[in-house]
Amino acid sequence: MLDFIFSIASGILQMNLRDPHDIPFALPLVFSACLGFVIGFVLIKNIGNQKQDESV
Repeated sequence: MLDFIFSIASGILQMNLRDPHDIPFALPLVFSACLGFVIGFVLIKNIGNQKQDESV
């Protein structure tokens, strides 16, 4: 499963993620920022929907 994820991500990013010398320095920072944005957006959207459901 990990090989499958690495092959898809390597194809999208056009770099070999198994080779640490091919990964840019800030790539983990960019991944964590994007993941934090997605998780935060989902949480805020769900919290907003729960408050609307309670008032109805």
